Amino acid sequence: MGRKQTTIDQLENDFEIEQDQVYARSLGPRGNHQHEVEFIDGEKKLVTLPPRFRNVVWLKRGHYVIVDPTVGVSEKVAGEIVHVLFPKNIKDLKDKGKWPEEFSVPKTESTDLPKSLNEDSDEEDQDDLFVNNNRPVMSDTDSSSEEDDE
Repeated sequence: MGRKQTTIDQLENDFEIEQDQVYARSLGPRGNHQHEVEFIDGEKKLVTLPPRFRNVVWLKRGHYVIVDPTVGVSEKVAGEIVHVLFPKNIKDLKDKGKWPEEFSVPKTESTDLPKSLNEDSDEEDQDDLFVNNNRPVMSDTDSSSEEDDE
């Protein structure tokens, strides 16, 4: 199976989850083509990314995958990634009613905070915009003081 065919299979073809396969959320890469995933029940384990997906599908933190726990079972590796789910796949699964409810509810840290802290955080978020530290920021007062020096 070539690189082009693997990409087409991942993006376009419909798939069916088999009996032993389970849904999981990626928690991030751990090196040597291994990724830490969280299963529906909250259990965290290492799984491996097979060679047919390497350099074809980029698996990032927060992506959803289908894992086959019967393949490649060892002390450290709990299974193999069979399919990487894209937003189109997730939408189709939700429409069919096959998407697990545990992954439908977004985990937010702000729900754990008291209401008074949540209200203040909205105002602070507007002040915490991304600042590029690689470029110096010239304000109007800086440019006018340089002109006065000349």
